Amino acid sequence: MELFQDTCQSIVERNKEIEHIVAERWDEASSASGYGRLVSVVAQYAAATEQVEVSIPKPCMVIASADHGVARMGVSAYPMETTVGMTQNYLIPKGAGANALANYCGADMEILDMGIAADMSWVPGLRSHKLGMATKNFLEEPAMTREQAIEGIEVGIALVQEKVAQGYNVFLVGEMGIANTTSSALMTAKFAGLTAEEATGRGSNISDERLKVKQRIIHDTLVKYEHIDKNDGLGILASVGGFEFACIVGVILGAAATKSLVIIDGFNTSACALVAKNLVPASLEYVMASHLSAEKAAKASLENLGLSAYVDLGLCLGEASGGSVQMGMLDLAVHMYIALRGGQQ
Repeated sequence: MELFQDTCQSIVERNKEIEHIVAERWDEASSASGYGRLVSVVAQYAAATEQVEVSIPKPCMVIASADHGVARMGVSAYPMETTVGMTQNYLIPKGAGANALANYCGADMEILDMGIAADMSWVPGLRSHKLGMATKNFLEEPAMTREQAIEGIEVGIALVQEKVAQGYNVFLVGEMGIANTTSSALMTAKFAGLTAEEATGRGSNISDERLKVKQRIIHDTLVKYEHIDKNDGLGILASVGGFEFACIVGVILGAAATKSLVIIDGFNTSACALVAKNLVPASLEYVMASHLSAEKAAKASLENLGLSAYVDLGLCLGEASGGSVQMGMLDLAVHMYIALRGGQQ
């Protein structure tokens, strides 16, 4: 609890003066208007990391894995055991799309078990921070306690502190957990005031029949927790969120407190950013959007955050996929900025 409170209290707005300096220097080197949003990408990165002399980013991809109790109700096209298979794939054969994308954008990977419903001690390199063997089925009872939510947030904060000490300054956040879009749909609906129909997407490309089941469950769960105020971010996370989401909230808060940048991915990580925004509005100063997820309420989620996507590729993969594309864009933009200024950093 102390780490959580201290972190929240230490977050301040990013340095807007640096933002202006970078934009002016770009314009002096070559008309900034022709480079569009690439200028703002570099300016936000520089301001968030407090670099008047902009350096090449050092990114760390953080993927948090956990299972959801509601998965047993048939809201996904895949069984809960898929979380085990995908998580070990990041670290043993290293053949997941996330691995390829991490290699593409030059990010080192950290994979966390926040609550997979299986023994994962056999997976080398997996950070184990289990808050439970999957969350509770939130249609029956809250997904987790507030204490578990805070513990998960503190795991994310501590990881950021560790990696910042090693020189990392950009964090790409991703998630793995069957049924997690059911959680994120609920979280987004609560924060943005959406109906179940407006918030419910196909997630893992579920059938029409499963979509009706998922929508009904989201509707009934919204009714069950209608007493929770939209301004109670911690309460929303604990009631309908996931253990992996708690960790990602912590990464966002930890990055803001340590003057680092976070690139969110799609719908799930946007829901985490909504929690962080509720807890500490200034934390969003350190969050950069990436792509527009194919999920139904993705646009509403970004609008509620006050962010806009940089690309629209129709992705619905999660696992920091869109964030990796944006990281590549950030790296390119920084290299362009330095080159335009004659190699001056």
